[in-house]
Amino acid sequence: MTRRTVWLVALGVLALLAFALATLPAGVAAGPLRKAGIEAGAFSGSVWSGRASTLSWRGAAIGDADWNIAPLRLLTGRIAGHAKLTRTDGSVETDFDLSFTGRDVNLRTTRLELPLTALNALPHGMPKGWQGRVTGHFDAIDLQRGWPTTLQGTLDLDGLIAPPPRNAPVGSFHAIFPAAQPKPSLSVPQDPANLTAQVKDKDGPFAVDAQLTLSRARNFAFEGTLAPRGPVPPAMERSLQLLGPADATGRRQFSVGGTL
Repeated sequence: MTRRTVWLVALGVLALLAFALATLPAGVAAGPLRKAGIEAGAFSGSVWSGRASTLSWRGAAIGDADWNIAPLRLLTGRIAGHAKLTRTDGSVETDFDLSFTGRDVNLRTTRLELPLTALNALPHGMPKGWQGRVTGHFDAIDLQRGWPTTLQGTLDLDGLIAPPPRNAPVGSFHAIFPAAQPKPSLSVPQDPANLTAQVKDKDGPFAVDAQLTLSRARNFAFEGTLAPRGPVPPAMERSLQLLGPADATGRRQFSVGGTL
């Protein structure tokens, strides 16, 4: 074989390989998704620009997912692109960049709008029974081994209603990550790597000014002050009394902590 023939054969093989890769069906994602406990009713498109319909995780309906992957980023050892999860009651959309192992994940321009009940299926979702809606706008979310190391954005919780038997309206809240002026936590050890959020009420029966602190050890603390706006139900008044006496402005200190 002449050198020219060798080059032609090599180019032909590369062209076939490129064609095969470019036309890989989206269904090849079924295996990796199944290992993560996620099942899909159907796939369409290619692995680079595809759709997975009627996704479910541990039996809980998730929604339909659409994605686009930038093939050239694979040469850098990363998987990058854009993804959107759509449900009848909301959606999540983000630009993503992650390692092949999935241990290092970077999300940018993340938008979400979901009912709180949709988060019950997550490993660290809302406690059961809470009602309301969550809306988030994040410029940056960085995850290491599934835990956030960077959070930059805002989160709104609207129309919160406590779970049974109270079923009492709690109000709406706005959180900013990170807190503009972080305060030392009373129950989480100080660490520059701690994540913080400034939390304030938007409306509702309580005026709240608080800080949420998350540590690398997965400890959390929610601390601040609250005061009722007008009369509250007797059961809620008894709960307020447990926080101790109010100051001259009617505010009481509170602190809730634990491990996620």
